[in-house]
Amino acid sequence: MNYPIDRRSALSIGAGAIAAAAAATLPTRSSAAKTPTGLVESAPSFEALFPSTRYYEIESRIAGARFAAWVTLPAQYDADRTKTYPIVYQMDGNLFLPATAPFHQGEGDKLSPHIPFIMVSVGYSKRESHAWPWLRIRDLTPPGEAVPDVIRQTVEPAVKAGRLSQDEGRRYLAMFANPAADAFLAFLEQELHPQIATALRVDETDVALWGYSYGGLFSTYVAIERSDLFKCVGAGSPGIVAENSQIFKLYQQAVASKNDYSGRRLHVTLGARELAQPSLYQWIIARGTSELLAQTALHPLPGLKVSGEIIPLETHLTGAVPGWFSFVRACYQSPR
Repeated sequence: MNYPIDRRSALSIGAGAIAAAAAATLPTRSSAAKTPTGLVESAPSFEALFPSTRYYEIESRIAGARFAAWVTLPAQYDADRTKTYPIVYQMDGNLFLPATAPFHQGEGDKLSPHIPFIMVSVGYSKRESHAWPWLRIRDLTPPGEAVPDVIRQTVEPAVKAGRLSQDEGRRYLAMFANPAADAFLAFLEQELHPQIATALRVDETDVALWGYSYGGLFSTYVAIERSDLFKCVGAGSPGIVAENSQIFKLYQQAVASKNDYSGRRLHVTLGARELAQPSLYQWIIARGTSELLAQTALHPLPGLKVSGEIIPLETHLTGAVPGWFSFVRACYQSPR
């Protein structure tokens, strides 16, 4: 993992939000805009914004793609050179690193302290960061999972608007037909984590994974598949389509296998407005998530600890960061 360079939505199963995320670009500077007197415009360095975070890129032979990894150390990391730390892999690093790293690199929340851990936010490299809303569908969706038409329909407008080339558009549509969460999981387990664990003091008995929306779908997939690496998993508003998701087929197979899930945990969050307010999210996100929780209660996997939280007032777009902190509280709360 030796490609340090400087760095530079998603989340959504819903057409409007995905389209908005895919359309997100830096605003054009107005020629009429003037710099206020006495202010000097400057571009802050990555280190100025995230002093405890290092950015890397890594080529994956397994996934056939180049990924980014933002590694944020806890404030206490250098205090004791013999101490090892839990590690949490956070999906969609292009989006969530800026929202979570500033809180992670400080001394923490005194009212709700958590056990210090290393945070690794995984996303897409500088070269492909503009296309992460589509690339994530390839990597976070289980094999055989159907991609809803509302997501496919975001590609053509992006091509017409010039945000994607025609070749890129065709490439992403082909990806949607062949999702590869199995390859992405193998990349995390066999390529990225060994590099991180070699470079840092990692507690190999405490490795966790968190994702939101399609990242939550991926996290649920990882939990059911009994990953050898990830024993603690957080799934925020997972993009599980209730009628035909592979998640439920895999869950039924897991129940039938009678495999032991002892020592494993799944924490699920959902925004209250996703559940209660009539919308696309109610019948895609909330219904699938509710069915998942129902299955874990009616047909529990032996030894798997399942917890959940409905986050008041939040929607699908606003529930991600509260979902992250819910996961941290549930799985890494400091004993009082």
